Amino acid sequence: MAWAARFGVYIGALVAGSIALAGYGNFDPETWIFDLHPFNVQDAVLTGAAMIGNGLAAVAAWRGWRGKA
Repeated sequence: MAWAARFGVYIGALVAGSIALAGYGNFDPETWIFDLHPFNVQDAVLTGAAMIGNGLAAVAAWRGWRGKA
């Protein structure tokens, strides 16, 4: 059961880091406080879709653009 809590902390850190990287929040490592900025949901969804799309395109390019025939 301890692995589930540890996994949750890692996923939370990944989400917080991604939000901060996208510019929607700030993390202060001295106080361990994460401040989420007010944001437009539409912009956040479009940014996430672009990041996921670019990641999938990179995987497709790495695999040689093979498709099912």
